Amino acid sequence: MEKKGLSRRDFLKGTVAGTVGMSAAGLLSACAAQETGGKADQQGKEQEHQTEEGIRSSWKTPPAAITEFVNTINTEVLVVGAGNAGMFAACAAAEKGAKVTVIERNAMVGMGREWIGGVGTRLQKEAGVSINPFEVIEELARYASNRVDQRLLKLWVDHSGPTVDWLENVVKEYGAYMVLETDTGEGMHGAYKTYAIQHNIQNQEKPLESTHILKEKAQAMGVEILLDTPMVQLIRENNNTGKVTGAIAKTKDGHIKIAAAKGTILCTGGYSNNPEMLEELNPLAVQSCVGSASHAGSKGDGIKAATWVGAAKDDVATVMIFDRCTIMPGADGKDWSKAMWLHMGSQPFLKVNMKGERFANESTPYDFIVHAASLQPGDRYCMIWDGNWREHTRQFHTIGCSRLQYSKSGSKLMLFDENATEGMHNGTLIPQGFIVEADTLEGLAEKLGLPVAAFVQTVQRYNELCRKGVDEDFGKETYRMLALEKPPYRGAVLGGQLLCTLDGLRINTNLQVLDTHLEPIEGLYAAGNDSGGFFADNYPEYIIGCASGRTTTFGRLAGQIVADLS
Repeated sequence: MEKKGLSRRDFLKGTVAGTVGMSAAGLLSACAAQETGGKADQQGKEQEHQTEEGIRSSWKTPPAAITEFVNTINTEVLVVGAGNAGMFAACAAAEKGAKVTVIERNAMVGMGREWIGGVGTRLQKEAGVSINPFEVIEELARYASNRVDQRLLKLWVDHSGPTVDWLENVVKEYGAYMVLETDTGEGMHGAYKTYAIQHNIQNQEKPLESTHILKEKAQAMGVEILLDTPMVQLIRENNNTGKVTGAIAKTKDGHIKIAAAKGTILCTGGYSNNPEMLEELNPLAVQSCVGSASHAGSKGDGIKAATWVGAAKDDVATVMIFDRCTIMPGADGKDWSKAMWLHMGSQPFLKVNMKGERFANESTPYDFIVHAASLQPGDRYCMIWDGNWREHTRQFHTIGCSRLQYSKSGSKLMLFDENATEGMHNGTLIPQGFIVEADTLEGLAEKLGLPVAAFVQTVQRYNELCRKGVDEDFGKETYRMLALEKPPYRGAVLGGQLLCTLDGLRINTNLQVLDTHLEPIEGLYAAGNDSGGFFADNYPEYIIGCASGRTTTFGRLAGQIVADLS
């Protein structure tokens, strides 16, 4: 019997450093709401415990106390992580007149996110878009089986509109403008509700990221941004029972102490680029994925440091997984550095397991097909398309970051259009063997390593249902049931692509981090993927922009709340 899952050694050899074999790491994670943050100091190893492989697990063990510093910085608001949440928090606190210091573990600020979700925005009102906020809350809760704090969902819905409106005003100062993609709410995406909440930033030439604009604005307001300065510890008084008064960070010259008179806001972006934490907290996600688009800075630093001083974390490990990673036929997908990005993987073409059998409705949120495949032999599956793929994808009309056609709203946001997709396939993926093609179904099956007779029978059955206009087997929408009849036939072996983690620190509606008794820890706040209570089990991908929207809104609220403290 095949053993499911990976050993730690298998996983670690394919860490995110070599992920997906592409230089487009920024595009790969474009839908995710991630920030960057500090790296824990590697001490206290004598307290680490052994795993079944004999490799030490250190993330739960607090490092030894650091008592010597080359410098002490006094500030009012300390923001850890200069990504999406961090830059919104810094600007919000500075607007309130607070002295703000931002520390960032990397050499530059994090990637800003497009796909920013907001409810009740000025652009929605101008476009005549009306959204019932409680319907959005209920849909988010339904995705999570209600394992969420609905007060946090409502906090986002209530404050996301003003946050997006504020950002719209800011980007205008820098020669940019915002666009609302209205076709995301046209109700033509199968059984899944969608809402026109996605806002993008662009100028006359291209889409833009928010963080670089906000960096300029923050520095103009006097915010100090320290790059290459990872946090290693939080400072909590009274033997980790009192107030968090700041943090310790590492510089090239040694450790520095940052005293934050009002509060510290954690915005370090979750733990998606920490293999040890991933394997321990979410082995099923590791098993389901064959590659990663995680931000390099998402090491779990904020979550680790907070739990070391007594903070509580979500119980349900939750990740954002997309269906856009391909591996070579015959590979097992355990070495993540050997995967490639297949953006077209989110298109609802025919998908079959490694027995050549159709196993699910292909017209679902991105991670659902990956979850379904985790119950199939080898956890992998194949996507099949033909010479009519351009016409088919136009009729599919996928939305969000899976688009191959531009929104009619005038948005310039697109990862890969049809021509770029064909160029990537013909120039890279086919020559390297990730996509295979043949003039016959039998030939395609052989190249994919599928049982020929079973695969041909599956395609024939699928084409029969397409001609009927009714998917009698899995219920896919009629307009997406398009027969595969025009050679050449193409196929690829797919698995999940990890973008970010979504289980974070427990917080209340003041963005305060809670302890294990669910009481607020004075002086400590969290936003973005360091914060929890908002998602569980999966990411609701058809509520496009809810992750980035949550991150930006909570970052801004945290900055305002902490700055207003006496």
